Amino acid sequence: MTKNTFDTIIIGGGLGGLTAGATLAKLGKKVLLLEQHYVVGGCATTFKRKDFVMEVGLHEMDGLFEKDLKQDIFKFLEVEKNVDMIQVPELYRLKSHNLDFVFPHGNNESINALIEKFPSEEKGIRAFMKLMNGVLEELPSFPNKKWKQNLSLPFMPLTHPNVVKASRKTVGEWLDHYFEDEDLKLLLQANLLYYHDDPYTMSMIYFSAAQSSYIQGGGHFVKGGSQKLSDYLASVIDQNKGQVQVGKKVNKIIIENGKAVGVEYIEKYNPDNIHTVFASKIIANTAIPLVQKLLPAKEGKKLNQKIKNLKAACSLLSIYIGFKKEIKALGNKYYSTFISGDNVSSIKDVYSNNRGSWNKRNFVFVDYSQIDSQLAPEGKSFGAICTADYLTDWEHLSAKEYMQKKEEVAQIFFNRLEKHFPGIKDEIEYYEVGTSKTIQRYTMNPEGTPYGFAQTASQAGKNRTLLTSPIPNLHFAGAWTFPGGGFTGAIISGFLSAQEVNKGIKTTVNDYSVLEDDNIIHLIDKKCVADNTYEFTFTKPKGFNYQAGQYGILELINPKFNEVEIPHRALSFVSHPSEPYLKFALKLSNSSYKRSLMTLETGAKCKCYGPIGNFTEKKLSNKQKGIVFIVSGIGITPILPLIKDYQELYQSTPITLLYSNKTLEACAYHEHFIQLENENFSYHTVLTATEKRIDRSYIKGKIDNLEQHRFCIVGGRSFVLGMQKELQKLHIPNEDIIVDDFG
Repeated sequence: MTKNTFDTIIIGGGLGGLTAGATLAKLGKKVLLLEQHYVVGGCATTFKRKDFVMEVGLHEMDGLFEKDLKQDIFKFLEVEKNVDMIQVPELYRLKSHNLDFVFPHGNNESINALIEKFPSEEKGIRAFMKLMNGVLEELPSFPNKKWKQNLSLPFMPLTHPNVVKASRKTVGEWLDHYFEDEDLKLLLQANLLYYHDDPYTMSMIYFSAAQSSYIQGGGHFVKGGSQKLSDYLASVIDQNKGQVQVGKKVNKIIIENGKAVGVEYIEKYNPDNIHTVFASKIIANTAIPLVQKLLPAKEGKKLNQKIKNLKAACSLLSIYIGFKKEIKALGNKYYSTFISGDNVSSIKDVYSNNRGSWNKRNFVFVDYSQIDSQLAPEGKSFGAICTADYLTDWEHLSAKEYMQKKEEVAQIFFNRLEKHFPGIKDEIEYYEVGTSKTIQRYTMNPEGTPYGFAQTASQAGKNRTLLTSPIPNLHFAGAWTFPGGGFTGAIISGFLSAQEVNKGIKTTVNDYSVLEDDNIIHLIDKKCVADNTYEFTFTKPKGFNYQAGQYGILELINPKFNEVEIPHRALSFVSHPSEPYLKFALKLSNSSYKRSLMTLETGAKCKCYGPIGNFTEKKLSNKQKGIVFIVSGIGITPILPLIKDYQELYQSTPITLLYSNKTLEACAYHEHFIQLENENFSYHTVLTATEKRIDRSYIKGKIDNLEQHRFCIVGGRSFVLGMQKELQKLHIPNEDIIVDDFG
C-alpha cells in the first residue's frame, strides 16, 4: 500500500456521505471524506445572522419509531445519545379558502380526525392509510440490488403486495381512485413539496413510506439545528481514526484498468494545490450528473448511458426570518402551516400552481418558536417560509436584478403571511432569501435541487438509480440514488452504501497517513483597537495567498460557549497580503462565538478557510477616477488593506474615507488613518451621537467633482441601502457605486 491510501474515500459531506463514512469508520475501515464547502452537511446545515441560527433545510424529520428504517442506523451510530431530537406538535396545519385543518400525529388519531371532518369518505380514508402503512412495512425487505429485484419479481405480489399495488398508480391517481372530495385530496398531499411538485407524477411508493412514517412516528427537529446532526456524524468518523477534510474539491476520479482507485482534489480556495489519494472503494455523495464529469471519457459515457434520460427534481425557495419576539405570542399555535393559493381548488391545480405566480404559489410557514429549537435567544424566534422554486425562475438576471427580484418575492410572501398572522410583519428583525441558485452555489447540485432525481413513478423504487455504479469500486450515496431525497432518504442510502462497500473491502489499510490540515492557524495576539472592538492576529499558513478586501472563514475549535451559535464567522482580513500573519477584527457582543474567541489564549488553534470574495482593488479601481470609501462601524476592516493597495498602486489617485460611528472612541484604527493622511488621502469621521448622519449634502460638501469619483459603501444592510439612495439622488451612475453588505 502506498502513502495516502485509505479503505474508502467519500466525495461529498452531505448526510448520505456522512452516514456512509460514520458507518464504515465504526466498522473499522479507514475513511477519508472530502467536502468542497467549509462545513459538512449539504442541506443539513445552519448559518448565523445577527442573533439567529438559521436552519437551512430541516423543517421536520419523519419517524423515529419502531417501523422507521432510520432507527437501527441511529442506534448503531449512537445518534440519539448525542443529538437531541424534539418531536413537533402536529403533522401540519392546512389553510385554504375552504379548509382550516390540523393533521395530527398518530395513525388512529389521524384517521379519526379525517373521518370526523369527512365522514362520507371513511371507507377511502381507511383504505388509503392502510395502503401507505403497508408500503412502509414492506420496504425494509425490498431488495436494493437489480439482480435480486429481477429474481424476486414473480413473487412480489405475494411478498410485497402493497408495494406492487402502490406502483400501479401515482399519488394523484390513487387520491382520485379513493376520494371524491377535492379538499380531502388536497389535505392528504398538502406537504407534497417535501418530496416532489406534482401529485400526478409522484411515486406512490416513496410518498407512502415517508408520509406513513410522518403520521405514525411524528415529525422531529434537531435541537440547535440540523448542523448538530451533521457535525456529530463527522465526529464519529474522526473518533474512529477516519478523516474529514473540508474545503477540498474533487476534480477527478482516477481509473486504472477500468476500476476506480482514487481521486484527485484541489484546495477549493487555493486551486493551485493539487493532491492525489487512493482507496479500495470510492463513494460519491455528490450529484450523479457531476460524477460523470469527474470520470475519464470512456467511464463517463458508461455512466451517462444509465442516467441520460433521468429528470432532476424541483428546487425550493426559502425565506429565513429572525423575529423580534416568539411568534406564538401573536396567537399562532402550530409548528408548520401550509397555505394554499386561492387558485387551487383541486389536486389537478397543484403543479401549475407550483410553477405559477409568486402571489398565489402554495407555501409553508414553519414557526420554530413552537418548540425549544435553540435557534434564537430567549424572547426572539426563528421562522421560515418555503415554496417551490426552479432555476428558470431566476435565469437571465444580472446580479442587481437577481437581488431586486429576491426582495420583491420576499415582500410578496410577507404580505401574504400577514393576512394569516396579523402583526407578523412588524416583528421581522432580519431576513434572507435562498433560491435554487443559492442551493446550486453551495451544493453544486444541477437545477439547484436538494432532492436529486425527481421521485416520479418511473424514477422511484426499483427504477431508482442503484447504489453501485457501472464502474467497479465506485458507489453512490445521497439524494440522487436509492431510495431518494430528503433527510431520511439520504441517511438510509448512506447506510446501505456503506454496508455494500464494507462487504467488498477484503483487507483493511494499516499503513495509512494522516493528511495535513492546511487550514490550521494559531493565535499570536489580541488587542483592543476601539471601544469594544478587538483585533486578533494569527499565524499565516504556508502558501496562503489573498487579495486586499477579501475575507476568510474563522472557525473556532471546541469553542467554550455554544448557546444559539455556530463555530465560524466570515471575517474580512485586516492585514495586508504582504504581511506575514493574518489579522481579523470584530466588535464584541454577548454572542457565544465572540465570547469564546475572547477566551482564547496565545497559541490556541483555530481554522481559517479562504480566501473568499471579489471585493478587491480590481473590482473597485478605475485609474481615471478617485475612490471614496463610505464606511460604517466594523465595516472598516477590509478598507485598511485596500487603502494600502491603492496608495502603492495608484499613488496619484485621490482617496477619501468617510467613516461613520457613534463616538470617536468607537472608530477602529482612528490613529492609523490620521497618520496616513496626505495630499491624496483625506479622512473624515462622522460621529452620529452628536452629529448629523452622512447624507447627500455632507457627501457633496466633502467631495469636489463627484463625477470624477467612484463610491464604495461598506456596512450593514440599512446603512448600505441608505447611502445608495443618497448617491443616486446626487446622480452618481450605478456603475460607480460599489457595495459590500455584510448583513
